[in-house]
Amino acid sequence: MVTIATFHGGLKENIIPASAEFTLNVRTFDPAIRKKVLASLRRIISAEAAASGAPEPTIEVLSQFPRNYNNPEATAAVMDEFKRELGEDSVVEVEPMMGSEDFGALAQAIDVPSVFWMFGGHPAEVMEGDGPVPVNHSPFFAPVMEPTLSTGVKAAVTALASRVGK
Repeated sequence: MVTIATFHGGLKENIIPASAEFTLNVRTFDPAIRKKVLASLRRIISAEAAASGAPEPTIEVLSQFPRNYNNPEATAAVMDEFKRELGEDSVVEVEPMMGSEDFGALAQAIDVPSVFWMFGGHPAEVMEGDGPVPVNHSPFFAPVMEPTLSTGVKAAVTALASRVGK
């Protein structure tokens, strides 16, 4: 997934800007695919500049994170603990999502298995409504304070307690 996150060029509609700048966010599940996508983007950006007679663009990597990989064994163990502590009906496994997350760097830095989880925080009317449910990083994301905060603390303590000493 490629997101054009920002675009800045010019100050007035009737003046051709001397330069323009944009930022992209690239998300993939597979590092090999990521490498291909990044190479393709570089080719496309350079070709577009050449086709319009513009100078060769400057392409700068602002940040890059390893994939966020949930270790299957650790995930199963933590999910069992969540079900025990929070209740079977409160724990749901979801399909992998395309996110822009630096959590994967933590486990990779110290070479330990990781488990990344999310928890709900929207009122029932948002969850049961017709529209999409806003996710974090959305300007419409607005979880309710309680029980979101208490559940998050309980989940974190449960996960930590299940791993301490193992």
